[in-house]
Amino acid sequence: MNILNNLFNFRNKIILITGCNGQVGTSLVNLYISLGSKVYGLDFIGKKKINDKNFHYIYCDIRKEKNLKRTLQKIFKIEKKIDVIINSAATAIFNNYVKRTEKEIENVFKTNVSSIICIIKNYSILFKKFKMKKGNILNIGSIYGFLSPDFNIYSKGDRFSSEIYGASKGSVIQLTKYFAVLLAKNKINVNCISPGGIINKKVQTKKFISKYKKRVPKFRMANTTDLFTATLYLTSNKSDYTTGQNIVIDGGLSIK
Repeated sequence: MNILNNLFNFRNKIILITGCNGQVGTSLVNLYISLGSKVYGLDFIGKKKINDKNFHYIYCDIRKEKNLKRTLQKIFKIEKKIDVIINSAATAIFNNYVKRTEKEIENVFKTNVSSIICIIKNYSILFKKFKMKKGNILNIGSIYGFLSPDFNIYSKGDRFSSEIYGASKGSVIQLTKYFAVLLAKNKINVNCISPGGIINKKVQTKKFISKYKKRVPKFRMANTTDLFTATLYLTSNKSDYTTGQNIVIDGGLSIK
């Protein structure tokens, strides 16, 4: 019974979440706060959304390494540690690939890929400096990191999943494996979750949602809460022997 009670014990843990103003990021901030964690949220789009004594919002352009380095140093100076880092920040492009610009490619890769490399690099340096004994990094991938979208589900006005988004998320999955092996000796676990389509009626048309659901064995799109169990497991002390993994949460879409 004690094992069950302590399985997801996150009280007094220091959690860093990038992209904290996004749909997934916001839900994860609320999740860890509810479990008694102290959460630092990074974003450079929008303003602070959550008001809680255990949430600290930091405006940070994660595309710039000097900003990330300074922010991580600031948190370590205050807390002496960061128990969990969740790389949730991501951007997407929805126009046709024939109109792709070099600037769009650069922005997507800086946000979705380069930022993760810079965070892990600077975290590992501070991890050693502050003599931490254990750490956890969770990356947010996507099914489009290993699958091509079904182009038949898109209609005019839908947010068309782009080639550059999929390429960046494929990179996230590979970075997870690479750093999991490299940092295992330091007792830093690196894992990934790859969600399927997450429902957002503010930006998705009814037609798109209907077509997407028909492709999923569970016959629905994901909610952000569907990510919670895997997220908590991979960032908990009980996942000590799990590293380099990519858990797919897509209602069975990718195995159909």
